[in-house]
Amino acid sequence: MVLVNSASSVLARVINISIVVWLYQYLLRRVSPEEYSLLPVLMSIILLLPLFTAILTSGLGRFLVAAYARGDDRGITQIVSTMFPLLLAAGSFLMVLGLVFSRYVDTLLSIPPGQVRDARIMMALLTLPVATRLPCSPFTVGLYVRQKFVLYNTIDVFNQLLRLLLLFVLLVGIGARVLWVVVANVAAELVLTVVLVIASRRVLPALRFRLREIRWECARELVSFGGWNFLGNLAWRLRQTIIPLLLNRMATPLDVVVYDLGSLPLRQIEGWTDVLGLPLSPVVTSMYAVKATERIRNIYMRGGRIALWATLMVALPAMIYSQTLIRLYVGRTYMEAAMVILLTLGCLPLTNAAWMLWQVANATGQVRGVGVRAIAAQLAVLAMIFYFTGALGWGAVGAALASFIGGAVSSILLSWPLGLKLADVKVGVWVRQTLVPGLTPGCVAAVVWAALDVIVKPDSWTGLGACTAVGLLCYVVVLLAFCLEPRDRDDLAQVIARFRNPARAYVDVPQQTPSPVTTNSQSSPGQVPAEGVHS
Repeated sequence: MVLVNSASSVLARVINISIVVWLYQYLLRRVSPEEYSLLPVLMSIILLLPLFTAILTSGLGRFLVAAYARGDDRGITQIVSTMFPLLLAAGSFLMVLGLVFSRYVDTLLSIPPGQVRDARIMMALLTLPVATRLPCSPFTVGLYVRQKFVLYNTIDVFNQLLRLLLLFVLLVGIGARVLWVVVANVAAELVLTVVLVIASRRVLPALRFRLREIRWECARELVSFGGWNFLGNLAWRLRQTIIPLLLNRMATPLDVVVYDLGSLPLRQIEGWTDVLGLPLSPVVTSMYAVKATERIRNIYMRGGRIALWATLMVALPAMIYSQTLIRLYVGRTYMEAAMVILLTLGCLPLTNAAWMLWQVANATGQVRGVGVRAIAAQLAVLAMIFYFTGALGWGAVGAALASFIGGAVSSILLSWPLGLKLADVKVGVWVRQTLVPGLTPGCVAAVVWAALDVIVKPDSWTGLGACTAVGLLCYVVVLLAFCLEPRDRDDLAQVIARFRNPARAYVDVPQQTPSPVTTNSQSSPGQVPAEGVHS
């Protein structure tokens, strides 16, 4: 069921990746590192802006799902009516804050000479969709509540095409400037917000504002719900945003570009795993609501196994061929990005083995422990970045090394034990059913990829593609022949059968009616995005 729902977003993700791949190569060959460094630095600031408002927004999806499951349309209206004034005030504050920051951006950040004017314009523009999306968020979650993932992804596909059209017209028609990237993204985001509001209210008309339905006790409940979730969001945002900002202050614009380029594969892989995680969240919550402990135990082990299969088949060739990839993509100027790729992707075998941790913690309402551990790990990473980059002068590679060490240690010492405890899984069983089958195809294929790199030494896109394809064939053969359990084979057969019938594949997969969820359940950075179903 989750695979079918997730597959509806494949086209949107493919378009997104195509835009990013074309955009990076197009700009890095035409603009200076000083100009390009503005984009990751300012985007990091924008990702930090809505951080504290997650206390207001993180409970929207959970509480609205619960009200819809009870058939309580008035409860839905009360939640929306109560939160809208608070979110409108927060959005207005963010807009003012962003405008003030844009005015003094050259004082607060290290902006290369000659780029101050563009930096101010970009900062002001980037603030607009964030501030607009915040008060609109209660009216955009209808597609998530109704689990209309196919409809949402159809909207997303057209929005990505609009973004691509705007980028092409501005960059090719007018000129290669980083400013046009921001203009195209902002315009597409505003259009997406408007369309989501219209579509969500059509599928769930109870998403409306009524002054008489405001219940401040409801606001206190939602804010309390988002309290511990704030820690998880803080750790998530720190990992996404703080490294470019630290490099901006302690290193060079080239280091900012190198890290942004080298971490691109990790960001795209995480985007794909989020595609799988979004429709999975209400499923796990329903299991917990009906006390299906054994099913939660099974889905924890299967989720980690599938996450390893899906990510390592992309991460391993990217790591092994990282130098060739960077040389062919943007040239030798940014060769240090190859080491960043190696370090940032090196943690995936450890982190994705416990990929279901946030899902299970959210369903069982035990996010406090996960949030505390996550923020502690990120603070340790920041301390290492200060030492590696600031004291030793290792630049982007030092920041990537700190992320690798922090991710590896926190996964083994913190995430693995906590996940096993929450899912009530014994270590031996988890190793046999998750770790060993999840890593086996990658271990075999990695030998093949490494051997081809030594023997063939690909120096063109054709050679690189051929070597990657041979290793992938080996990966899939080992996976299908030795690593699938009988349950996996049965489900795979059902998915294939469903896609052979297009009429059945297009409609939303029937879901279990979720029981009313307890108010101590928490959402997480991997669940409903804070500003609605899109992020």
